[in-house]
Amino acid sequence: MKRDDTENSLKIAGRTYNSEDYYKDDEVSIGLATTHEQVSDHFMGGEAVPPDPNDTPPIPRKSSEK
Repeated sequence: MKRDDTENSLKIAGRTYNSEDYYKDDEVSIGLATTHEQVSDHFMGGEAVPPDPNDTPPIPRKSSEK
């Protein structure tokens, strides 16, 4: 990702998660800390494990030839 893209993203988003957000009392910090905790719980719970590519059914394709 280019540095310009990162700077533009931060302009739009405002800022990103920081571990100090858990101890701050403003609305953005509380929201970022809560979301970070939810994502962390989801990931650590094993629910965010990527699927095994060998266990994935093939995507059905319709052939244009008959």
